[in-house]
Amino acid sequence: MSYMQNVPIKNRELLERLDAIKDIHLEENFQKYFHLQCKQDASNRHWWVGDKYRDEIINQGTQHEGFPDSMYGYEISTHREGHEFFERDAPPTYRREMTERIAEVSNDLISWLGVRHNALTAIYPPGGFISWHNNANAPAYNLIFSWSENGNGWFKYVDPVTKETVTMQDEPGWQCKAAYFGHYDEPERLFYHAASSDCWRCTVSFTLDTSTLSEEIREDLLEEISSEE
Repeated sequence: MSYMQNVPIKNRELLERLDAIKDIHLEENFQKYFHLQCKQDASNRHWWVGDKYRDEIINQGTQHEGFPDSMYGYEISTHREGHEFFERDAPPTYRREMTERIAEVSNDLISWLGVRHNALTAIYPPGGFISWHNNANAPAYNLIFSWSENGNGWFKYVDPVTKETVTMQDEPGWQCKAAYFGHYDEPERLFYHAASSDCWRCTVSFTLDTSTLSEEIREDLLEEISSEE
């Protein structure tokens, strides 16, 4: 059995809410006014998501903070205080309107799911990636929704039990993944992972907490997510 569950998304109400976030990148001036992070790392993508860097991060042990060191993409999480996701020349009206739009669709999704914390909302252009990391600084049961333009991308993780690197190939459209990301006091559940794409890709992830109740809540959510009713 795979450590990370791959859950089909069949709930139409949920798909409509997810599309509202994904469609942000189709806005006419998105690429002009939104800030594309880590452009200096774009040419070294294969290093950041490759085996050698993966092993470096693992060998750091508890010295690895948990956050990724590089993410080539647009992070549009409005809950991130102090995070600047617009270019400096973006008009104030545009900033306000887009911030309100993102907050509205994000809050609508959070309300529908009944979760509290949006861990990441990111849109990756072709060539986008997030480097190897483990989120050990934020252990929790996770829900990760990802959309791929044509399936030309992947999510990789190191299975905490077998230590094998598992590749989950993207498929066109939305997918849902679920796993537990452990902290350093539970090494058997540390979850090293990375993602890369050669087409447009969107990721929206949520965390609960580490309690048994959260696991039960997540399982109920997964059942609803995969239901057409």
